[in-house]
Amino acid sequence: MSRVLIVEDDVDVRDWIAHCMVTDGHEVRGLSSAAALRRLREEEPAYRPDLVLMDYALADTDGVALLAEAEQHWPGLPAVFVTVQWTGEIIERIERSGRERIAKPFDPDDLRAAARRALAAGGSRG
Repeated sequence: MSRVLIVEDDVDVRDWIAHCMVTDGHEVRGLSSAAALRRLREEEPAYRPDLVLMDYALADTDGVALLAEAEQHWPGLPAVFVTVQWTGEIIERIERSGRERIAKPFDPDDLRAAARRALAAGGSRG
């Protein structure tokens, strides 16, 4: 069982992503913001997710910036962006991160497949 961390500010979307991951056998934690992720790292320094599923457009930062910050604590962290943001600049930023992106609304099977690919890659990017 893999530990999947979900960073998504929309509670309904976060719950749906969590449901998709739980039904695929993963342990999940859901957070709503960059601030919540920082608190998690401070309060539970031993916690390390195996995968993060992250929205791009968060209220207090963007997902690419937050992933870069998270990688300072969890090097090589596998990640998938789950987002409705599809402008050229945003797509380029996500592509430069070397991570896969899934469009909202998403098919649960597509999300599960992307999560499996990221976990299998073990954080390797490219």
